[in-house]
Formats: sequence, C-alpha cells, structure tokens
Amino acid sequence: MSKDVGCFIILVGLILVTVTAPTYAASVSENSGRIIIGFKMDAVKHLDEKMVSKIISSAKIKCKIIHVDSVLKFAVIETTEDIKSVRSKLLRNSIVEYVEPDYIYHAIGSFKYIPNDPYLENQWGLFSINAPEAWDIERGDSSIIVAVVDTGIDYTHPDLAANYQRGGYDFVNGDHDPLDDNGHGTHCAGIIAAVMNNGVGVAGVAHVKIMAEKVLDARGIGYSSWIARGIVHAANNGAKIISMSLGSSLPSLTIQRACQYAWFKGCLLFAAAGNEGLYGVDYPARFRTVVAVGAINSDRTKAWFSNYGTGLELVAPGVNILSTMPTYPVYLNVTEGIPLNYAYLSGTSMACPFAAGVAALVWSHYPNMTNLKVRVTIDRSTADLGKSGWDIYYGFGEVNAYYALLNASTFMSFE
Repeated sequence: MSKDVGCFIILVGLILVTVTAPTYAASVSENSGRIIIGFKMDAVKHLDEKMVSKIISSAKIKCKIIHVDSVLKFAVIETTEDIKSVRSKLLRNSIVEYVEPDYIYHAIGSFKYIPNDPYLENQWGLFSINAPEAWDIERGDSSIIVAVVDTGIDYTHPDLAANYQRGGYDFVNGDHDPLDDNGHGTHCAGIIAAVMNNGVGVAGVAHVKIMAEKVLDARGIGYSSWIARGIVHAANNGAKIISMSLGSSLPSLTIQRACQYAWFKGCLLFAAAGNEGLYGVDYPARFRTVVAVGAINSDRTKAWFSNYGTGLELVAPGVNILSTMPTYPVYLNVTEGIPLNYAYLSGTSMACPFAAGVAALVWSHYPNMTNLKVRVTIDRSTADLGKSGWDIYYGFGEVNAYYALLNASTFMSFE
C-alpha cells in the first residue's frame, strides 16, 4: 500500500456551524412518500374515503389514499410531494389536527442480517459501525455510484466485478482502462462495496456500484491535475459519492476548485485525514466541501498515525482492515488462511471508504436527500468518542451506519 502523503485541514465551517451533538433514535425511521393525516376527533363524526378525498382535492395534493381509519380518525396517503408542502396545505383545513410521516419502526435488537461471506468475522470494522444492524434496513441500491479516486480498481476481482461500474478513466495513462497496478484503490473499493452474500471473501459496507478514477500510478503517486480531473470526471459521470484516500500537505487550488465543482453538482466527497500522526489534516480533506476522516483502532481509540485537529469531521475503522486486493501479484499476502487476493492494511485510507460506504447506505434509502443533508445526518448520528461532542481527535465521532439510517428522517427537513 502506498503511504498516504501528508496534509493539513481547517474543517467545514458549514458543518461546525449547523451541526449539533448526535441524536440517537432507537427504533424508528421515516418511510419517504407515505404520510399520515390526523383529523380532530371531536370535529369528525364519521371519517370515510370520500371525505378524505374531498379534503385532499381541495388542498390540491396529488396522492393515492392508502388507508382511512374511522376509529382513530386518520388517513394514510402516498405522494411524491414534500411533506412540508403537504403539511402546509392540509393544516389550513380546520378539521386537520396534524400531518406526519408514516414512520417505520424496527424491532430493537432482534435480528441482524449476516451475509455468508466467509471472512466476515475478520472484518471488525463492519461490526464497529453497526453495519449488520443497518443491513436490516438497507443494504444498498445499484443506482448509487461511488467513485474511488485512487490507483484504480481490479475490476476482474471475483468480489468486486458484480458491483463495478464502467465509465471511469485512467488519467495516469490517458485511457479508459483504470485497472489497478498498485492495490491501494482495490482495497478501498472492497471496503465500500465488496459483493455481499456471495459466499466469497469479504462484504462491503453497501451493495452499490463502484467506479474507478485512476489518478495515482503504480507507486501510489499522482499529479494534482490528475486528481482534479478525476474528481470532475466522476461528478460528470454519475457518481453521487467520491472517496479519496489520498492527500498532501500542499493545498492545490486546482483540486479545491474541482471539489467545489463536484459539491455543487450534488456529490458528497470524503478524504483521508493523513497518516503522519500530526496536528492538522491533509488536503483535500481540509477543504470545506470535503469530509475529513480519521482512523481508529478496534478498541475505538485514535490510531497512532491518524492526523487530528480542527478540521477533523469523522473517524472510522482504520487498523488491520481486511479487504480485496488485485488477483495479479502486487503485494505478497502471506496471512495464514487468507487468499492472496485479500489483505489486511491500515491507514486513514481505510477509514475514508468506511464513511463513504455509510453515505451510500443513507442515500440508497433516502434518494431524494441532498449532499448536505446526507452529510449532516452522518455527522449527527455518530458514536461519540473522546470528549463529549466534537473534539480534535475524533471529530463528531465514529460513523455509525445504523444510527445514520434511523436518524435520516429527522434531518429530512434540514435546510
């Protein structure tokens, strides 16, 4: 694995201003599109579909009536309209008492989806971020594309091929074949989206698509112009999430401009905080439009090598992480019992794709959320580590896939 080059950061003022301490919802999330209309009990003697239909028609709401309850005096509708708009229209009627989402409640601690990937038990990071609990709610949607801006991807890997999305580019060699000749990008890709429940190898955080933007060469080194072009190419070719396990202490204005471009195109960008163990987070993680991700150990303490400071936004598992490696010889993996096309690696490079994978789960379940809303949801759904609230060593805390999915509905109205 190429060593992540250093960098420094000043975090997202946007998030520091708007985000508060995490909120933990224990058992409920929103089913987007289904809305309950509650009527005043003393104002309605008999509620039926005809009355509900008349009220909805008067409010000029396009929807389908799912159920009318004459006992509790409520109706369930299904609509593509925003709940704030529906609520505003319906509350003008004097007999409407409330309008709320038709929330989904989950059994607490009863089941966990455990895929049949044979090395799942070796993937402590997935359990640390509560991925199995999250998979009971959402495992990923193939319409979500995560761009891995890195050394490329071994798209022939049996644990990646089914989730590989063509359309990336090799900016190192100037062609459309972003095959990994280093291994770093393949490892990061597997953390995000190794094929789940296929009886092979490991499982990724989300069952989504991964696209390769090869901007680093066989040594793990690349020009800032390559990286900037890779970011823009990803944003222009369907990527919703951009994962960058790379960095430098040098602030490239060209990369900053590319990150801004992708952010305003609606992408959510993640980058590794850096591996020098120093105060100050690497670029591009430092930029306002990028989420800086540090690394923790399996005991949920800061990894010794993980950069820290005012710019740190999140932490995720980053020590002894098992994931995919190229099927051709790049690294000699001699770990007993582990095939040569898998390896344990450590670094903030490994933490970054964990966070990107959580974002992919949230966006799969709530496809209409903006990049800012997904970002705020993840920040406010972390497992708080270190000092209470945000701190320089853990940011807002460790990413938590389960809480992010449960809490997403809380932040749907965030502006």
